Amino acid sequence: MKNYNRFFLTAFAMLVPGLLLTLTAQKKVELRYNVNTGDKYSYNISTDQDISFETNGQTMVMTSKVAFEMTSDILNSDADSIVIRSSIDRVILNQGLFGMQIDYDSDLPESEQNPMAAQIASTFNGMIGKTYSITMDMLGNVKNMDLHEVTKSDDLVKNLSSGSSFANYPEQKVGIGDSWEKDIEPLKTSDMKFHVKYTVLKVSSKQVTLGVKGTVSAKKIENNDMNLRGTQTGEMVVDLKTGWLIKSTIDQELSMNIKQGGQVFPATISGTTVSTSKKID
Repeated sequence: MKNYNRFFLTAFAMLVPGLLLTLTAQKKVELRYNVNTGDKYSYNISTDQDISFETNGQTMVMTSKVAFEMTSDILNSDADSIVIRSSIDRVILNQGLFGMQIDYDSDLPESEQNPMAAQIASTFNGMIGKTYSITMDMLGNVKNMDLHEVTKSDDLVKNLSSGSSFANYPEQKVGIGDSWEKDIEPLKTSDMKFHVKYTVLKVSSKQVTLGVKGTVSAKKIENNDMNLRGTQTGEMVVDLKTGWLIKSTIDQELSMNIKQGGQVFPATISGTTVSTSKKID
């Protein structure tokens, strides 16, 4: 009997870890943006791309890496909406084409000595220190955007603020393996559309990891014919308590036909965007 009891206790002890893992895997969590008025967050968004395009029967490849450093302030947070004001603090661009290298850093005035870098600086320098605001609900659905300080074009800021930085959460609680889908139209000046599928991959006591898989399409961008098609895949790690982004890594594959001067230039873009954020105490 003693041997039987010892065997039973040993077998039960071996089952406990598996039981705990099962219980954890079945845990359902509610994903919401639950930030406080006055909270402040830092943001770093870095996109590394290879851009290939055909012209005059030749294939050209341009490498591009652009990084944005930003600060976001929660101006208001209540049951109806969350108002976020973000400022662009720094821009770094490294670009290579035809054997030429362009390096620009808004924190280093000497980087503008290159004439081509100076052209880039004329665009980005005017954005440094400027702010834009986003109003969204607790699920991450954007209600309004005010971009007038930064740019007349919606393209830049809306791409900075969607996809890799903010997730769209479901109404219901979710657990590992659960999925939901969302359609996003980020640009008023284009017919660009995102269809995103989120899947819960991991749940811990403090973080949730989401798988992200989506498609993007557009016939026109900024009134230019593009016929753009592509995919986005990756992961987002978010804070379980606040819903705020911790880190995301999104791979993107795009193809398009750029029409200019009566000619069509096929192009492809292959890149990765890494976004990180943390609360500033």
